[in-house]
Amino acid sequence: MKADLHQQIRVGKSANLILFVVDASGSMAAQRRMEAVKGAVLSLLTDAYQRRDEVAVIAFRGQAAQVLLAPTRSVERAEQGLTELPTGGRTPLPHALQLALETLNRAAHNAPPLLVILTDGKANVALDEGGDPWRESLAMAELLAARGVPALVLDTESGYLRLGRAAQLAQTLGAECLTLEQLSADNLALTVRARLAVA
Repeated sequence: MKADLHQQIRVGKSANLILFVVDASGSMAAQRRMEAVKGAVLSLLTDAYQRRDEVAVIAFRGQAAQVLLAPTRSVERAEQGLTELPTGGRTPLPHALQLALETLNRAAHNAPPLLVILTDGKANVALDEGGDPWRESLAMAELLAARGVPALVLDTESGYLRLGRAAQLAQTLGAECLTLEQLSADNLALTVRARLAVA
C-alpha cells in the first residue's frame, strides 16, 4: 500500500485518456502501423494501473472510421478489441477526426485526453457528397483545437513526393508533429509516455 502511495506521489498526475487515431488505409505499411499501435496500447495499459489511464483506438480505412477499442483500462478488453486489425482501401480522415471529437465529448467527464494521430494526411473520402476531404479534415481539426484537446501527430508519409499534410494538420490542431524513424510499439509507447509526463 505504501509503495502504491509513493508511486502515485512520484507520478503526481491524474489519469489520462489516450486516444489513438490510426490510418489503416493503404498497404503493408498500414498493417505495421496497426501492429505498432496494438503493442503500444497493451504496453501503456500494462503499466498504467497506478495512473489509471484509459486507452481507446479509432482506425480509418475504406469509406469510414470505426472505434476498434472504446475507452478502457482493461488489458484483456484491449486484446479482444484489437484482435482484428483490418487494413487497406481509401482514407476517410475527416470522419476519423469527427469520430475522435465525438469519443472525446462522451468521455469529457472522465480523464483529461491526449489525442495521438498516425496519418500522412492524404484524405480522399469526404464526409459530405461532393465535399473536399482535406478542407473537411482541417475543419474538424479546428473543432478539436477549439476544444483544447492536447494532440500529437505522427507523420507516416513516405516516398519522394511529400505533401507535408500531416504537419499542416498538426499546425491546425496546435499539436506537435513527429516522424518516428522506426515506428514500433516500444517507440510509440515511449513517445506517448513522454508527452503525458509534460501534459
